[in-house]
Amino acid sequence: MSGGYTGTYLDVDLSTGEVSLMPMWADDVLPVLGGKGAAALLLRQLVPPGTDPLSPGNAVVINTGPLTGCGTPGSSRFNISTKSPLTGRMASSNSGGLFGMFLKRAGYDGLIFRGRAPHPVWLDIDETGARLRDASGLWGKGTFEAQGSISSAEGRIAIGPAGENLVKFAAVMSGDRVLARCGVGAVLGSKNVKGATAVGRGKVPVDRPEDLRERIKEWTAALKAHTITGEMLSTYGTSVLVNRCNATSLLPTRNFREGTFEGAGDISGEALEEILVGRGGCFACPVRCGRVVRHPTGGEEIRGPEYETLALMGSNLEVSSLSHIIEWNRLCDDLGMDTISAGATIATAMELAERGAFDAGVRFGDVKGVASLLEDIAHRRGAGDLLAEGSVRLAERFDSRELAHHSKGLELPGYHPRFAWGHAIGYATANRGGCHLNGGYLAFMEGAGLSLLKPDSWKGKHSLVVFMQDMIEALSAAGCCAFTGFLMVPNTVLNWIDSHNVPPALSRLIAAALRATALRGYMPDSAMAFNLPARYCPAPPALSAVTGARFSFGRFMAAGATIYNLERRMNLDEGFTAEQDRLEGVYANAEEMPMEKAVAAYYRARSWTADGRPRSAPPPPIPIRRIGIKPESFCIRGQT
Repeated sequence: MSGGYTGTYLDVDLSTGEVSLMPMWADDVLPVLGGKGAAALLLRQLVPPGTDPLSPGNAVVINTGPLTGCGTPGSSRFNISTKSPLTGRMASSNSGGLFGMFLKRAGYDGLIFRGRAPHPVWLDIDETGARLRDASGLWGKGTFEAQGSISSAEGRIAIGPAGENLVKFAAVMSGDRVLARCGVGAVLGSKNVKGATAVGRGKVPVDRPEDLRERIKEWTAALKAHTITGEMLSTYGTSVLVNRCNATSLLPTRNFREGTFEGAGDISGEALEEILVGRGGCFACPVRCGRVVRHPTGGEEIRGPEYETLALMGSNLEVSSLSHIIEWNRLCDDLGMDTISAGATIATAMELAERGAFDAGVRFGDVKGVASLLEDIAHRRGAGDLLAEGSVRLAERFDSRELAHHSKGLELPGYHPRFAWGHAIGYATANRGGCHLNGGYLAFMEGAGLSLLKPDSWKGKHSLVVFMQDMIEALSAAGCCAFTGFLMVPNTVLNWIDSHNVPPALSRLIAAALRATALRGYMPDSAMAFNLPARYCPAPPALSAVTGARFSFGRFMAAGATIYNLERRMNLDEGFTAEQDRLEGVYANAEEMPMEKAVAAYYRARSWTADGRPRSAPPPPIPIRRIGIKPESFCIRGQT
């Protein structure tokens, strides 16, 4: 077995209570690295097209990447993949909590939940096996009470009332980290899974330990020395983007009507800094982008809001009260809800109220009623029952679909695409839907004024979107944080860029160079059989040290493209077509960006057909091999 993998998954049949071991050889997963790539291969075999996401026929794959738990910076991450109840598409959500690392230390690369338990259950995992126990006493509890006191020697996940009540955008918590998007918490709730604990002391196998130690040193130094990861994110966290996006008209305001907010300074990273009591971050990551603040109603130290929450529950609601946003963020975490979709849906309700179509008791610029509405959404009470279906279904209920700003049914995060055309292409083509990461995250560069191409230009960006999407897919599948991808832009470039003042001739030259990168989709991996210096892209050499397989830059990027194409095929299998590769709401009646031309160019850059179908052959399916374990020694139903 190659390093980086334990070679085993847990397969949990909730309907029968049986737990099996599933061998998973390195050769099965190396083409897709692991994480969401391996999860997609498994789900394509386990979940037939047309399966109801909230039925026992859906499956949940929780898994890791080969770098998870190896000590590489920002590589404690793990993944949840399933079919989304919000969008009906392939869904994946990623977290830096400790569950994935301890799952791997217990001896498992991942676990699969199938079927539906007859009553609420909790899965305990350690090096001796896994045991289902009765969790009826935890049903109805918030995620923090359900997880209890977490030691440094274990990882936990849990859903809250939102997941139990099948809120379409319910999240899963791991400690105070969130697997937020696509409603993965609702799928666990539909299966009566309240949560799981993983405990393990084993070491992740590494093929060349001394080489890996050198790669870790290089990687850490690169992150600390970089303008984005070592300064911007380290100093202010993701909230550094509030003032920058406001200055470049990307900050969603008043349900995406505008891109600037007068009260942006009051909810910015600079404002958050004034009440900061500490900094946090994921295991083995030097960036420390997490913020620690005090709860507004008490002395408890809690996780501070990320940029997405400040945008969707701040400027997009025209709320400039930082204390209220901190309170709502904590409440959503405890209830187990995605703050992006929750904020976007509440903004839709506010605009419906302005039109006199529907009154959920909330108004733009008014903090009254928001906290109680969040509670009502999680428990599906009153008006909250309608909002629990998400912004698209809410708007459609009142014949106002144009008020829901989304792609493929997933609400847009905190970047106004009308002023970031590269990011708009990413939103429109993302497999997950309205996702900044799955869309390639060009908005960080466009919104911070750090792009060599003007934000309101699309030429050349379709190729850059493909490049960044593939890189983020590969980083995620390897178990890495997407922020590592920022190392690709040297400090020398960042220090003199001003997106709005790039000379037109230089912009045209860069656009032409980016279009040339589209040829990568037509070349074999051997055409890029090299690695970039570690300060720009440290993941491939680290993967080589861990797994023992030779990972060139080309092989690394090819893995990302393979994953992207695989998830695209799964969406096509569900009946989705190229017609869904668009934005709704913000671009519904706008003519300023030729989205149809941009998407067609994107298809060419991906070497897809004109109707958006991948030409390349999919990776072979993973052989499903189960080794049965005696239930009395491995899985005890009803244990308290």
